[in-house]
Amino acid sequence: MSQGMHNVLEVTKLSMHFPVRGGIFARKKGVVKAVDDVSLSIAPGETLGLVGESGCGKSTIGRCIVRLLEPTSGSIRLLGKDITHKSQWALRAIRSKVQMVFQDPAGSLDPRMSVHHIIAEPLQIQNACSRSERIKRVNELLDMVGLPQTAADKFPHEFSGGQRQRIGIARALAQKPQLLILDEPVSALDVSVQSQVLNLLQDLQKELRLAYLFISHDLSVVRHISDRVAVMYMGKIVEMGGADAMYHNPYHAYSKALLAAIPKADPTKRTHTPVLPGDVPSPIDPPPGSAFGRRVNHPYLEATLGMDLTPMEIEPGHWVAPDPCAISLTDLAKLGIDIYQ
Repeated sequence: MSQGMHNVLEVTKLSMHFPVRGGIFARKKGVVKAVDDVSLSIAPGETLGLVGESGCGKSTIGRCIVRLLEPTSGSIRLLGKDITHKSQWALRAIRSKVQMVFQDPAGSLDPRMSVHHIIAEPLQIQNACSRSERIKRVNELLDMVGLPQTAADKFPHEFSGGQRQRIGIARALAQKPQLLILDEPVSALDVSVQSQVLNLLQDLQKELRLAYLFISHDLSVVRHISDRVAVMYMGKIVEMGGADAMYHNPYHAYSKALLAAIPKADPTKRTHTPVLPGDVPSPIDPPPGSAFGRRVNHPYLEATLGMDLTPMEIEPGHWVAPDPCAISLTDLAKLGIDIYQ
C-alpha cells in the first residue's frame, strides 16, 4: 500500500513461512505460510489497527517487525533503515526505536524482579544512563502511566491485570521509542479496565507522538483507537483503509462478516448475524486461488486460479484484494478487472 519517505515503518511484501517436519528423521513435509506477501506502512503519530481471527498471522507480523522472528522474504524499514536481516548485535542500536507490549501482562513480566528493575532493565542493558538517572526515569514513567512511585519497590504479583499492563507500557516507553507494537494489549483485561488502558495509550500517543501497530481481534476496540484499519485473512491483508471508511463502507466479504459480528449493546437493534459457511483452510501448503473462495465454496473460485490478489486501490486511501469470490463484480470493474475476459 502507500509508501512514503517519512513513515516510521514500511513493510514490503513480507512473508514468514514455517517448515512442517515429521517422520523419524524430521524431514520437511510442508510449509505453514503464516504471513504471505504483506505490505503496510505507518506514519508518525498514526495508529494502524490490524484485525483478523486467531491464527491469521497478526502477531507473527508484530514479531517480525521487532525481529523476534527472522522473515522468510520481504523487507522491513524502520525510520528509513532496512532492518530485515540485520544481526542481533546490529539491532541493539535500533531496539530503542521500536518496542512491544504483549497480550498477557502477567506472563510478560518477570515475577522475580521488582517493578523498578523491570522498567529500568532496558536502560541498563543499553547502558543509556547512570544509576541515579535510571531511578529518576523510572519514577517519571510510573507517573506517566498513572502508577504511584511507591510501586517501584513492589513485585508484579502485587498488582491487578490493568496495573501490570501499565507496567509493561512503562517498560516499553523507557528508551523513548517512536513505534509501539501493541499485541492484543487489552484482550486479557476487564471491559472497564480496557477503556482506561486505551485512553492511556491515546494520551501517551498525543504527548509523545508515538506510532502504533495495534493488533486485535476485537473490531470495536480497534475502531476506538485506530486511524486506519487492515483486515487479515489466512496470512494476507485483504482490505485496508481509513477507520471510518472501513466501518461504514467495507468492500471485502470477510470484512463485512467481521463487522456484522460486533455485539450491539441496544437489544432493539440486534439483528441476525450471518455465519460464514465452511471452515478456515489449512495454512499448510495452501492451494492456489482465493482462500476465502475455497472456504465458502464460491462458484468463481476457479477464476481466481493464477490471479494476482494483491490489494488494489478502489478509492483514495482504500485498498481491497481484487477477489471475485469476496467482492462484487461491480466493485471488481472499478478496479479494471473483468473475470469474463
